[in-house]
Amino acid sequence: MITYLTRTATGYSHLREKKVCQDYSACYHDEERTIVTACDGHGGATYVRSDRGSKYASDAVIRAFGALERSAFYRYTKKEICNKLRLQILCEWNARVERDIYEKRFTKAEISRLDEEQVFRLKQNPVKAYGTTLQGAMIFANKVLCATLGDGGAFLLRKGVLYPIGGEDDETVANLTYSMSQEDAYEHLQVGIFDFSDIDGVLLCTDGVINPYQCLGNFQERFAKPVCLKLQTGQHREIADFIDEMGCKIGIGDDVSLALAMKSGVSLRGYRS
Repeated sequence: MITYLTRTATGYSHLREKKVCQDYSACYHDEERTIVTACDGHGGATYVRSDRGSKYASDAVIRAFGALERSAFYRYTKKEICNKLRLQILCEWNARVERDIYEKRFTKAEISRLDEEQVFRLKQNPVKAYGTTLQGAMIFANKVLCATLGDGGAFLLRKGVLYPIGGEDDETVANLTYSMSQEDAYEHLQVGIFDFSDIDGVLLCTDGVINPYQCLGNFQERFAKPVCLKLQTGQHREIADFIDEMGCKIGIGDDVSLALAMKSGVSLRGYRS
C-alpha cells in the first residue's frame, strides 16, 4: 500500500501583487502505480505563461510515466529507459506548449509590463513564456522512478534521512535555474530508477518549500521528518494546512508545492524527533 499527498499554495508576495500561482502539483494513482509531481513556473518578467508551463510539465510527467510498461524493465537497460523517458517528457511538454501558443496568441495584458526588447524576444521564442522547473516521481513495479530539472528538491526517503536525486552544484546561479523552456533541456533533465525495497518513499518540493530552511539538515529535521510522520499517521489535513500557511504567512513569499509518496506502515523510528 502507498500513501501519498500533493499540495500547492500561493505565496504571500504573489497574493499581495495579485499574481497567479505559478506552482503546480498533481498526483495519479491506480492499482499499479502512484505518480506525484511538483513544478515551479518561473517568476521573471518574460515568463508570462509559466503557470501553464508548470501544469504542462506535471501533465507531461504523468503521461510519460503512466505509459511505462512492466516489460520495459526486462527489455531495456536502465539507461535506455531513462533516456526514453527524458525524451517522452520533453515531447509531451513541448506538444502542450506548442498547442497553447497556436490556439492562444499573447494578449495585451500578458505583455503590458514588458519593454520592446522583451516583447521582441518573446515573439521570437514564445516557448520561453512557459518556463518551469520539473520534479516528478513514480512508484511502480518495485521501483521508484524520478525526474528532476531545475531548482527545488527531489529526495528519496529512508529511515528519516533525505537522499537528493540529481542536481548539480552550479544549478542555480544569480537566481537562475535550468528550465523546460531551454533548447538544451534534454541535457539537464535527469531521470533515475531506484529499487523500492530499501526505500521508504519519495519527497518532492519547489524551492518555496526548501529555501526557508537554508540548509538540507534543517529542512530534513524541521520539515521533512514531521511531515512524513504526519503522512504515515493519517494527518493529511494538517500537512495541507501547513503548506497553505507556508504560502500565505510564514514562508519567503514564494509559491509552495509539496508532493509525497511513501509505503504505508514503515517504521516511524527515524521520523520521530
